[in-house]
Amino acid sequence: MSANVIPIFGKAIYEKRLDLKTREIVPLIDDAVKPFLDNKQSSKGQCYNSKDTFYVLEQDKFKFLKEIIRSEFKEYFHGALKYTNDFKITTSWFTILEETKKVQVHTHHNCFMSGVLYLQADEDSGDIVFQDFNDKRHSLVPTEYNIFNCTSWRFTPSDGLLLFFPAELYHSVDENKSNITRYSLAFNIIPIGTLGSEKNDSHYVSDKTLYE
Repeated sequence: MSANVIPIFGKAIYEKRLDLKTREIVPLIDDAVKPFLDNKQSSKGQCYNSKDTFYVLEQDKFKFLKEIIRSEFKEYFHGALKYTNDFKITTSWFTILEETKKVQVHTHHNCFMSGVLYLQADEDSGDIVFQDFNDKRHSLVPTEYNIFNCTSWRFTPSDGLLLFFPAELYHSVDENKSNITRYSLAFNIIPIGTLGSEKNDSHYVSDKTLYE
C-alpha cells in the first residue's frame, strides 16, 4: 500500500503569467503618479511608492487592471480556496525599485489577501521572498528544499507575473541587480458578506454597501 505525504495548513499562493503588454503601462504610471523616496523612515526599505494615493486602481486609466485582477482573484478565491464571499480590492499602489534597492521584510495589515502584478521586471531585478518565522524547534538542513521542509520560498519576477498570497505572510524583495527600474502594482483585498459561522461568537455579516 502506497503512502501519502499531506501538506496540511498550507499557505496557498496563486501564480500566473498574464498575457499583457505591461511595459506599455509604465509611462501611465510616470504621468499619473509623483513617486517619492523614503529610505530613512520606511519600514519596507529603499523604494519609491505612489505618492498621495494608495488607491491607484480607482483611477480611470488603471481600472482595466482592476477588472483583470478581480477576474483572476475569483479563480483563486472561489475556485481554489472554495470561499463563496464576494470581495473588495481596498488599497492599491505602485512600487518602483531602482538599481541596487531592495525591500525589507514585512506583512500587510488590515486585509485578508494581498497581491502583486509585475509591470516591468527582469530576472535580476529582485526576487520576492516569502519567509516562515514559526518556531520549528530544530535546525536540520535537508539535502533538498521543497514545500514540506522550506522556511522560505522565492519567486523571480517577470513582466506580467501575478501573485496572490495571504496577507499575513512575511515577505521581502531582494536587491535589484539588473540595469532597469522595476515597476510593480501591489494591492490588498478583504472579503465581504458573512464571516464565521452562526454557531459561534465569531459570526459577522458585513454591510456590502460600505464597500461599494
